Parts: sequence; C-alpha cells; structure tokens
Amino acid sequence: MRAIQTGLVVGYGFIVMFISTAIKGVYQVYFTSLVDHYAVSIETMALVGGFFGLAQGIYSALVGKLCDRCGAGHVLLSGMLAAACAFLLFSSSNSFMTFVLGFLLLAAYAVAALTFVPVSILIDRYVIPERRQFAYVLATNGIAAGLMILSPLWIYLDGFISWPMLCAILAGVFACLAIVPALLNWMEGIRVPEKVAVQSANISSKPKPKPKPVSPNITTPLPRYWYLDRRFVLSALAFSGCGTSMIFIDVHYVPAIQEILSHNETANLFTGTSLSLLGLAETVGSVLIGYLVAKKVSLPLLLCLLYIVRCITLLALVLWPEPVMVPLFGIFFGITYMGTVIIISRLAGSIFGYRYKGFIFGAFFLIHQISGLLTAWLGGLLRVYCGSYFPVICFVAIWMALSAAASLLLSMLKKNGSSGNGGRYQVKYE
Repeated sequence: MRAIQTGLVVGYGFIVMFISTAIKGVYQVYFTSLVDHYAVSIETMALVGGFFGLAQGIYSALVGKLCDRCGAGHVLLSGMLAAACAFLLFSSSNSFMTFVLGFLLLAAYAVAALTFVPVSILIDRYVIPERRQFAYVLATNGIAAGLMILSPLWIYLDGFISWPMLCAILAGVFACLAIVPALLNWMEGIRVPEKVAVQSANISSKPKPKPKPVSPNITTPLPRYWYLDRRFVLSALAFSGCGTSMIFIDVHYVPAIQEILSHNETANLFTGTSLSLLGLAETVGSVLIGYLVAKKVSLPLLLCLLYIVRCITLLALVLWPEPVMVPLFGIFFGITYMGTVIIISRLAGSIFGYRYKGFIFGAFFLIHQISGLLTAWLGGLLRVYCGSYFPVICFVAIWMALSAAASLLLSMLKKNGSSGNGGRYQVKYE
C-alpha cells in the first residue's frame, strides 16, 4: 500500500512540474514574437525575464511558509489558479504593462507554487526517508519531460497560433488542471477530522505518561552572522552559476541558436531538436547525479565537474558555430542541468543542519535568481551593443568557470577539516 502511495505522489509531482514548464516555455520560444507583439526592445523583454526569475526566488520563500501553514495541496491549487489567471490576462490585453504585471505577479508565483518547494514538501510528507532522494529525482524529471516534449510544440505553434490565442488555450488548460488539487484537498479535509477523532479516543483511553524533562538546548541556533560563513558564501557563489545558465537557456539560447544558424530553414528544426535532447539528457543526468550523491561522493568536486562541462560546452558552441554543435550542446549541457540543483539541495542541509535546510536553500535560491536577473539584463545589453550573441555566450562561460572555482575552493575547505565530517558533505534526512 505504501509503494502505491509513493508512486501516486511521485506521479502527481511529475505531472505538476511537467505542466509548470509551459509558463516559462512559451515566453522562451515566443521571445522574438513578444518583442514585436508588444513593440519593445530586446533588452527590455530580456530584463522582464530576469525580474521574473527574481520574483520567483522571492515567491519561493513565501511558498515555503504557505506550505508549512496550509499544506502543499493548497499551494499547488493556488499555483494552478494563478497560472490560469495570468494567461487569461495575457489573452485579453495587448498592453505591455499588463503583461509585465501579470508575468511578475501571477506567472512567477505560479512557477514557484508548482515546482521544487511544494513538490519536495509533498514528497517529504508521504514518502519514507529512504526513498525521498530517488522520489525527488523522479518528480523533478517532469521539468525535463516538459522541456523535451512541450518546447518543440511551442516552436511549432509559434508559426501558426498567435500569442493571445495560445494564452487563451493555456488559461483553459490550467483551469481544468486546478480541479485535481482541489479534489485532493477536499478529500484530505474529510480524512483529517476522522483521524483526529480516532486519535483523541485512543489517547483518552490510555493513562497519561509522566512528563519528561525538556533540555533547554535541543538544537543549535543559526550563527549570528551565518551569511558570512565561508561554506555558505562559496556554496552561494557556486549556485549562482546555476541561475546564470538557467536564464541563458530560458532567455538567450533560442535567439542565439537562430543567430548562429542565420535564421535559415533548418534553424527551428535544430533548435527544437536541441531542446528535446537537452530535456532527455537532463532526465538521464539527474538519475546519474542522484546515484552518485547516494554513493556519498565529494559533492563540491562533483559540482565543480558539472560546471567545467558547462563551460567547455559553451566554448565549443562559440569556437565551432556549426549546426551539428547545436544538438551536441543540448546533450552535454543537459546532462549537467538538474545535477547542480540536486547537489546544492544536499549542501544546504549540511552547513547548519537539516533543521535550517529550507531557510538556507531559500537563501541560495534567491542568489540563484539574482544571478539570473543579471544574466538576462547584461546579456540583453551585450546583444544590443555588440550586435551578436557571441559575447553573451562567452560571458556565461566565464561565469561557469568562476562557479567551478568556488566549488573547488569549497572542496578544499572541507578537506582542511572545517566541519569534521571526513571531507564530504553527508546529510542525514529525518
């Protein structure tokens, strides 16, 4: 019975994360069309994408608190409704300010409420500790599947369906999908009073145990200047590279590939193939990274290796801008895509303890989104003033090298015995 419950929870989390990719996916693929539709510059539209990532990071902290108070099911329901309202707003108005407000207030919240935080809390609640890591890897593969399946669909529809029509369709899809979490919350509301009544009856029939003395220092509080801790600073710098590469894929990758292929008739084919391969490689890479993490390898060194692969892949795309490099880029970059998130989520629990993992990971994610904002903005400026995406790709490659260096320093810090766990990050999940 527990195995069935685990499968249902993982499957539900997979579907939620799969459909959440539509929110950013249509912005990514329709980027050039949106510039023309709203009559704005490329750097302005890119900056909106950067602020979207920053808003998502801020909303993630809010979503975490809402999950603790209301439960993951209610948060998932609110995310579905927010996405439906956002796309309905986009379909009914051609104002750029309306798009910005809907994108930053509604769509950004929807992404935060339909991805990592609520799904991880849902898994923590229903999946036993021994299976949580693998269950989380499987559920997060919904994002890879969405990138692999939905991205080529948006590219195909870009030539046939206008932006307002697509938004109207997606508003209906998210509104229909909101029925599922609403039904689950209703069923959960029926079960909880029954369980409480049974537990109350059992407790009242048993003799009350003697109260045990409570230790005043059960847990160690966060250090006063936790944000200056070397482990936190280096981990944050390392994770900033994840935000940079994510925004590069979300905002700059499609137009960069179209520029490399000179907007010829094969540009859309190679771009769609590259995104599909990236999603497929992301699935394989997340399972591989999850396996290596379970083997308790050195997480900072593994993180350093992933950033080195990204840096080499970006440089190869610059040095050999040939059509064959586009699908190869999707494969090698995709293998590393989700691994950085998995590793950092583990490192977050090893710095100050598992009790503060959510708070520390939220701080990491905020820095992750700030780096994404800078990449979106600076990338747009470089494209406009340099007239090419060549310096944009070089900029991201340099950032990957800096993140690799931060990961290497973090590994050296551990080997010097700064935390006394054998030079490896080992997280005990409760």
